[in-house]
Amino acid sequence: MDIVIYTNPETLLHKRRPDFHCWWSMKRLPKKLEMGDRIYFAVKGEIQGSFEFDCFDYERDEGEVICFNSDSWEQADEYADWIFCKPFRGFRYRWWENRVA
Repeated sequence: MDIVIYTNPETLLHKRRPDFHCWWSMKRLPKKLEMGDRIYFAVKGEIQGSFEFDCFDYERDEGEVICFNSDSWEQADEYADWIFCKPFRGFRYRWWENRVA
């Protein structure tokens, strides 16, 4: 099941560097997140886009993390005008239905 993470513009820009293996440290891992699901990122109240989830990494010094590759980024242009969210910490499961035909 897809998740949403709220962050600031600078952090999202850092994660979108070309050909970059990214990770995101979490206090608790999303139990319903599976390989191939999407990790959506929200900035300033709107969904910006998503990465494809790769794996969990339980062995990092930063604690438990989720991993994804920056090359899997998909811009959320079709979502930007109707999906809004208030800032939050941690993650949330995607709450909207995809409108892609």
